Amino acid sequence: MRFQKLILGVILVFAAAVHAQDFKCPSNQGKSPLFNAAVFDGPPAEKAELAPDVSRGKTSYTFASWDVGYLYGMGHTVYLVCKFTGLGDAQDVTIKVEKKVRQCVFRADKGVPAEALCK
Repeated sequence: MRFQKLILGVILVFAAAVHAQDFKCPSNQGKSPLFNAAVFDGPPAEKAELAPDVSRGKTSYTFASWDVGYLYGMGHTVYLVCKFTGLGDAQDVTIKVEKKVRQCVFRADKGVPAEALCK
């Protein structure tokens, strides 16, 4: 029984550590919902926005993903820029993705809050 509890504890600690490495846009900026995201190779001021590796969109659903793990091997840092409905660029939220992640994803589905994260 103790061994099973120990294993469960190790699994929970590992799951928490993995989850702690996610970098996620907030769902809202005040009353403005997230509507888009951009991924940059370095600080956004350097204007090195990455094109998505996968991009799909329909009237009610949008999906984009960026494979970014290789950038860390070159000494680069990824930045996730969160954009909100009705707000200008000055009110974007910029997240420096300091720990190595494999991929960034943006999803928007009609009736469900948009989501952008790097993990």
